Amino acid sequence: MKTKARILAALSALTLFQCCTQLFTVSAAVPSVTAEVFQENVSADEQEAAAVIKEAIMNRTESFSVVTPKNGFTKEEIGGHLIYLACEETGKGNEGDYLRYSIKSYLCGIRTTESEYMINFTIEYGTTAEEETALTEKISEINDYLALDTLTDYEKIRTIYKYAVSNIKYSENIKDPYAYTAYSAVFNGHAVCQGITQLLYRLYNDAGISCRIIAGLSRDLNIEANNGNHVWLIVKLDDNYYLLDPTWDTRLGGQYFRYFMKGTGDFDSSFPSTSHIAYNDNGLAFPDYNSQEFIDRYPISLSAYSEPVYSLGDIDGDNRVTSLDASVILAEYARISSHKFSSFSASQSKYADVNRDNIIDSVDASIVLSYYAAVSTNSYNSTLASYISTH
Repeated sequence: MKTKARILAALSALTLFQCCTQLFTVSAAVPSVTAEVFQENVSADEQEAAAVIKEAIMNRTESFSVVTPKNGFTKEEIGGHLIYLACEETGKGNEGDYLRYSIKSYLCGIRTTESEYMINFTIEYGTTAEEETALTEKISEINDYLALDTLTDYEKIRTIYKYAVSNIKYSENIKDPYAYTAYSAVFNGHAVCQGITQLLYRLYNDAGISCRIIAGLSRDLNIEANNGNHVWLIVKLDDNYYLLDPTWDTRLGGQYFRYFMKGTGDFDSSFPSTSHIAYNDNGLAFPDYNSQEFIDRYPISLSAYSEPVYSLGDIDGDNRVTSLDASVILAEYARISSHKFSSFSASQSKYADVNRDNIIDSVDASIVLSYYAAVSTNSYNSTLASYISTH
């Protein structure tokens, strides 16, 4: 670790850079930097510098300093490069892309030696440290409400998505700075794409589902020159990643999953005149989503995930009505009875209510179990619908 005195004795004149203003913010303030604001918390190498930056962003520290080798980066590039390293994926919902999208803008004041940069970062954030603490507590409550522990990975992905599109509205006031945060999505019930994806990123990673936020453009071919900045998600299931756009499903009313678990070949199949175009216009702080390195690390399926097909009494989608289906119905009934969020899809809910009384409960499970017992003992060989009508 180098001391402040040694550094200041060797460094040359201060250079200021506004390294990045995040693509998705509006009217981000640009703070000023002077030579007097350099701090003691300097670091000696690139990884140590990135660790200091990561901790500072997590704590919403507005001004701090690091020292790093030049490593071939120019003064215009080094700030973004270090933030990129600080936001490396860890599988934790409050790190990685969540940190990257928490920054509204940043400035770098830079001094140089022959081999090193001393950089003072001045960062503006979308939320305060106190707001992040409150958000973390609220997300813990949401995780408890969703009760994901007993679900499969696919069920976790669907349940989290269902929660978001059912409970968050799209912010009509895009000049509201909080609309770009997960904080607004949770506490205000509305957000724009950035805030919605931030929340889902946290929920998915907290549930053990690998997830990335993808930046780019949305395009509507029916409107001339209508390209808008946009973000969406990829999540991992088995060996592939799949595309999700909760924002557009939210704007469609949250009832139809038109942009859920899609592939690169059919992401925009529901509305062919619109398209998602992955694109980084934020410099080195953000990934190149079209690079071979990113594609290799996050292989996205060419086609949508084949969701289970359900029918009356067959709630696990295995084309049979068995005791397992009765168990699934009972588990859902227990969730609802204990005021947890329903994990069922619309199709599952429809076919789990086997007696058509608009309630999923132990009666439905009992009917399914009775039917399975009859079929298993060869005392009945017709459909569940026929069984219900005659018993």
